[in-house]
Amino acid sequence: MDLLERLSTGWKAWFILFTITFAAAAPGVFGLPSLDRDESRFAQASKQYIETGDYLTIRYQDEFRNKKPAGIHWLQAGATHVLGDEDKLEIWTYRVPSWIGAALSTLAVFWCGIVLIGRRPAFLGAALYGATLLVTSEAHISKTDAVLIFFTTMSVGAIARLYMGQTAKPKRMALIFWFFIGAGLLIKGPVTPMVAAYAGFGVWVWAKAAEGKGGDWWKPLLWWPGPLLAAAMFLPWLIAIQIATDGAFLQGAVGKDLKDKFAGASEGHAGWPLYHLSHIPAWFFPAVILLVPGVVLAWKSLRGVSEAARRRGTDAIFVLLTLGAVTALATWILPNELGAGAPAAYPALIIFGFWWLSTRDEWKSRWIISDARPLTDEAKALRFLVATAVLTTIFFELMPTRLSHYILPAYPAYALICGWVGVKLMEGERMPVSRWLSLGLFMLGGILLMFVSSPLAARLVKTEAAGDFKTIEASEALAQWGSALEFPIYFWVLGGIAIAVALASFLYKRIGIAATAGIAASVLLGWHARAHFIPQQLWLQPTESARAALQQVCGVPSEACEDGRVSPDRILAVGYAEPSYVLSLGTQNLHPPETVVELPERDSLYPVVFLLNMEDKDALPATETLLREAAVQDRCVSRSEPVYALNYSNGDPVNFIALRFEAEPCDEGPQE
Repeated sequence: MDLLERLSTGWKAWFILFTITFAAAAPGVFGLPSLDRDESRFAQASKQYIETGDYLTIRYQDEFRNKKPAGIHWLQAGATHVLGDEDKLEIWTYRVPSWIGAALSTLAVFWCGIVLIGRRPAFLGAALYGATLLVTSEAHISKTDAVLIFFTTMSVGAIARLYMGQTAKPKRMALIFWFFIGAGLLIKGPVTPMVAAYAGFGVWVWAKAAEGKGGDWWKPLLWWPGPLLAAAMFLPWLIAIQIATDGAFLQGAVGKDLKDKFAGASEGHAGWPLYHLSHIPAWFFPAVILLVPGVVLAWKSLRGVSEAARRRGTDAIFVLLTLGAVTALATWILPNELGAGAPAAYPALIIFGFWWLSTRDEWKSRWIISDARPLTDEAKALRFLVATAVLTTIFFELMPTRLSHYILPAYPAYALICGWVGVKLMEGERMPVSRWLSLGLFMLGGILLMFVSSPLAARLVKTEAAGDFKTIEASEALAQWGSALEFPIYFWVLGGIAIAVALASFLYKRIGIAATAGIAASVLLGWHARAHFIPQQLWLQPTESARAALQQVCGVPSEACEDGRVSPDRILAVGYAEPSYVLSLGTQNLHPPETVVELPERDSLYPVVFLLNMEDKDALPATETLLREAAVQDRCVSRSEPVYALNYSNGDPVNFIALRFEAEPCDEGPQE
């Protein structure tokens, strides 16, 4: 029994896999500030569940947030209610569901892979998956995706067990499938059912087109308690929120949010052609070291070596290209939004097209289905993984709106293919060309990750950002940002050494050592970025920079002040409205356009604190107005020193000052 065999058996396999993702993401969960904009919006809506006691409608301050279902907000609110402090302002508690969900998704990949490719390849693939940069990054962001990938992979894994005939109780497995479909619907609507449909319909149509029959493995899924379970999980909430919002939820979630993603580049997130695949070297690091060999060997295994097999492969490619041409034509001739969204229908068209062909006598006679060789379990498993990976990837690549994390539901299939080929290489499979290509991708990913987390990258980016200010000279910003380069680099150095070990081991065909070193490199570089590099870049954290300005004047609500002054009830911001400001400093705080630039006359409403971004065109007039009113009313004014930062959400610099106005006049004149 080799080491991989020992590691992949018993409870220790599950413990190791969970720990890889859980430990890799931990510094980010606790060490990173709340991120703009989606994370802070999700967490803020969850915080308002706790503050209002309304666990049905989803709100961001006073507005409905009718975009995603409530499932993630229930999980975040529950975690924060148990783990959070009185004010519920700490972001880490809202990240706990994502943290646990990502780690559980690694176990789900293993569970799915066991029945498809065996324990050893499944363990290797799951370990590589659990260490990938995209998975460990989503694990410390309080959004839907980490929990979603767990639910989605479990539903696909249930289909895999039915498909492979590896379950003694098919109806129970069908219930598991429908439970996770219902859970997925509550997290991100149609994504989980869509990916599961690509896996199930894709592999069934493949079998029908190749062998003349798709099989009846899917029939337990029709057992009525399963669909009823999913409906009972999702529909009561959907009906309730529709009533509570007077029908506005579906109008916003489907008629606006989902529609915008297919009608064009929603919120400017278009991306270039092959957007998701171009991110593979970094986001799929370290598993990318086995990706090209996995793709090549899967293609060879599924195509076969006979002349008939080659003809089938050629026919399949021709059909795919033809259907692609039809999709492109539809994009061209259909009007406006229909044309923009047409490419995303290509995976469904592939399934329907091959199903239709499989019913034609001409197709059956050309492929000589009766002469097809018996299908091995390995070939069945590869079909399942390839169908899931290819159809899911095509959908997200052709979707008009592209964000780099959208491709995450395809990563489990990618990783299991990598695990499968990794064991093949350990057993002596020779793939010299694809090994070199994969080695190049791994090296590219490693170099990119090391560079972007290096002192050199920090220096270059902050120097570029400092030149964008309109209100100060670049030298002033750079002088304040000097500490950005003062961070430890021991994890970074160790990560670089691990990359070198992985490269050398892969060259000498020590696949197990290469994979282990790659996982270590990913974890170490992730720890470096999340524990040392990013937290030290205060200039890239505008809300934390705003907090620094506010603390100078005792301007943070519910935060004790060293000089004995009373903290304000709220902050009024001018020129700054990022969601992290609302989440981190309090729901009650105002921002444009709600902020009214005037001082109240009643003494009981003081202290009054304004946060002003002097880079904004409205900030200087607002400052002059406030100081003039303070002089007329004889109010004492405290003014902070400026704090500079870059708002990465929109790429604009920010120059914060905080003004605190007291009810009484100053003892010795205004403090400015």
